[in-house]
Amino acid sequence: MEKIEIFEQPLFNMDEKDSSNEIGRIAIIRGGVGASNPKAILDKVVSEYVDHEAYNQFVEIHLDNPWVRVVIKGMDKLQYEPFNKQHI
Repeated sequence: MEKIEIFEQPLFNMDEKDSSNEIGRIAIIRGGVGASNPKAILDKVVSEYVDHEAYNQFVEIHLDNPWVRVVIKGMDKLQYEPFNKQHI
C-alpha cells in the first residue's frame, strides 16, 4: 500500500475543552504521491477512516492536489458565532 500520513485534532465547543467532551475530529490525510490513481487510494483511506460515521470531506477544488483530503467528523455539533472578520 502507498504511504499514507494523517494529522488529527479533536474538536470541542469553546467552553467544553476536556477529552470527555470531544464532539468530533478534524483530520488531514495525505498520501498516494507517485501513484497512478491517488484519488482512488485516498477514497479508500477516507472510507476506512470514517467507518460508516457521518462526516464532511473537503477536496482541493481543481483536483490539482489529489494527495490531500480534509475530513471533519462532528461539524454539525460545533457552536458557531457570527463572523466579524476575526483574525488569527
